[in-house]
Amino acid sequence: MPKSDINSLSIEEAKKELDFLKSELKRHDNLYYNESNPEISDAEYDELRNRLNEIEKIFPNLKSLDSPSQKVGATVGTLFQKIKHEIPMLSLDNAFSQDDMIDFIERIKRFLKLSDEYKFEFCAEQKIDGLSAAILYENGKLIYGATRGDGYIGEDITENIKTISNIPHQIDYPGRIEIRGEVYMPIDSFKKLNEIKELNAEPTFANPRNAAAGSLRQLNPQITKSRNLKFFAYYINTTNSNLKFHTQTDIMQFLEKLSFSTAKYAICHNIEEIMDYYNKIYQLRENLNYDIDGTVFKINSLELQDRLGFIGRSPRHSIAFKFPPEIAETKIMDIKVSVGRTGKITPIAILEPVNLMGAMISKATLHNFEEIERKSISIGDTVRILRSGDVIPKIIGVIRKSQNQVFRPPLICPSCGVSLIKYPQLIDLYCPNHYSCPEQAINYISYFVSKNCFDIIGFGQKQVIEFYKEGRIKSAVDIFKLEDYDKISPLSKKQGWGEVSVLKLYQAINAKRSVSLPRFITSLGIPGVGEVISNMLADKFENIDNLIESQKEELIETEGLGELMAEEIYSFFRNDINLNFINKLRSYITILPHKSINTFDKNNKFYKKMLIFTGMLTRMSRDEAKNLALSKGAKIATSISKNVNFVIVGENAGSKLKKAQELNIPILTEEEFIKNI
Repeated sequence: MPKSDINSLSIEEAKKELDFLKSELKRHDNLYYNESNPEISDAEYDELRNRLNEIEKIFPNLKSLDSPSQKVGATVGTLFQKIKHEIPMLSLDNAFSQDDMIDFIERIKRFLKLSDEYKFEFCAEQKIDGLSAAILYENGKLIYGATRGDGYIGEDITENIKTISNIPHQIDYPGRIEIRGEVYMPIDSFKKLNEIKELNAEPTFANPRNAAAGSLRQLNPQITKSRNLKFFAYYINTTNSNLKFHTQTDIMQFLEKLSFSTAKYAICHNIEEIMDYYNKIYQLRENLNYDIDGTVFKINSLELQDRLGFIGRSPRHSIAFKFPPEIAETKIMDIKVSVGRTGKITPIAILEPVNLMGAMISKATLHNFEEIERKSISIGDTVRILRSGDVIPKIIGVIRKSQNQVFRPPLICPSCGVSLIKYPQLIDLYCPNHYSCPEQAINYISYFVSKNCFDIIGFGQKQVIEFYKEGRIKSAVDIFKLEDYDKISPLSKKQGWGEVSVLKLYQAINAKRSVSLPRFITSLGIPGVGEVISNMLADKFENIDNLIESQKEELIETEGLGELMAEEIYSFFRNDINLNFINKLRSYITILPHKSINTFDKNNKFYKKMLIFTGMLTRMSRDEAKNLALSKGAKIATSISKNVNFVIVGENAGSKLKKAQELNIPILTEEEFIKNI
């Protein structure tokens, strides 16, 4: 999608771009975290995240619980056992300029209600470009090591962690303590590894980060050991220990005392010192034997860190100040057109491969055909691409024209031949043949059987394409009729299939004839509805019939949805084609009822209560108060209604207080709120 000025976007345009960003970020998270094979550079990914955050800031009603801004990492892979993190392993928000850093400082001052003159102390660290890991010790002994995973559940990499030479197997601490840090591959080891791969005619790694990720996630620990990985520690989880620290630098010093390696750090007090440190590290990085992609600045006081808490997937108290992106020139070799599972037509530029800081870039999205026309793009043009941008590298512009005509949009779907349409107020072209267009059907069925939906093991896109082309399946419903179809055309007689593999496939399918409600909702492919929103809808409606019959008002009142998302869900379940698909599917599967599970203190006064804040608070900022209420299981309203349970009033409360009094809603002062929370 074209990166237009956010303030000029309509709500429909903003929603469309967010849907696009969410889908692509999820794909790139999986490539980065689980497959160690990213298609884009870190700077491109960071810019994409930043774009999403900016849109959500301008259009807060479009922000949903399944947004990448609320998540970390990617769904955990299946090669390793799972380990649940005692506290989430979150990631940092990014800054890209001095102005961004000034905004960061001002934001935390506002949140904490501190004066403009207040001076923070920051712990400044190098940002290691590696793989996050958590290592648990009990009574001095290494118990397990885990990847970050999705931030809440990681992969058990204990045996591989033990092969890293600068990670101690025994430490001088008698209790339970978790050490977190970054696993990386030294640059000299990376070069040596790639030289060996080249000699053996094997694919090489694009950069040390990919090499480290691929090495750490080996099933054979001896392979990991041969890769000479290293570890920098930067955090201690003291949740279940008696340790008490006052500052981040206290933590770093204690880590060093325990014999862990740490990257060099410093103390900064103002924006001038921050910029000096940033520029120094930027110049120094060429001389380091490990990759860094920026610097990190953390509020040094742990007390202030606790007060600041988190927003979405990131702590408020820390930020990554990333190094600038890179620009390169290359040629457009071809322009391809793809059809997504929703029917959207997307043009993709196939590029002459160019290396940008270790990542071989071979394609770029052209977003839509209006973008192609606006930039007068044609095959053969030499273009400038930016390492930061939308999804995959952004084409800044044409610098040398070819003799070819500007690429024109297709009139018919390249997959099914149906005439393409353009919906009112939308800029993309769509194929309306949703259930019969081969590319749409294949993409949707592949989504349906994927890990986050029905999770049918051994049934991937390769099998979907094979069965679809053969006519064994034409919709997701046909998956559950495959075994019956086998009586007409035995699958075991086909090349590449045997009786054992066929039996395993049917067993995998039959094992999924009962599916949880959240997974089923996710599998429907409702635009914008991913795992988080599916769980939220399951928590509220508890079975599929309640959800199908839900009214628009019920959906709007569901915390985290927003009016536009509620409208999308409501419309989906009013579509006869969608309902017919669900009913056919239900004749072959059982959708299990769902019961909500949470860890909130049910005895807290505000648990499951709707609160609204009005007036100026003096003990904390309103954002901090809301964050505290949410942590106790409360819900936050934006306007007074009969559904509100408590009104928290500060100084100079206005019309909301008056209306609350008229409705006889209980009113609490700030002191009463703090006492009860």
